[in-house]
Amino acid sequence: MSLWNRALSRITVIHEDHNKFVQAVKDRKKVIVTYYSGQYRLNLTKLCVPLQYSRSDRRNDSDCYYLWDPEGEIGSRVLVLPPSRVMYMELSDDIFEPDEYITPEKDCTA
Repeated sequence: MSLWNRALSRITVIHEDHNKFVQAVKDRKKVIVTYYSGQYRLNLTKLCVPLQYSRSDRRNDSDCYYLWDPEGEIGSRVLVLPPSRVMYMELSDDIFEPDEYITPEKDCTA
């Protein structure tokens, strides 16, 4: 891969509603996200807890939105969505407490 192609592959693409996602994390508000589901081949809308926006191991090292779907099936409640699958995001009025969804890392030095 050429140097130019490597540089292009590192460009971060964010969704036009990215600022809403960031604001939701800061304000501890849930988001209403509409996204394309490859599994069901249609757009789905869900009320989710915004977790983070970062690189994904599963998606060819692309940046993705991580959201907690409280209504999802046990074992698959974390949605990992690249910006290309997100149709839009809205802030909801529902507040969340981070402690309910994020647990501190365990001390693995013992």
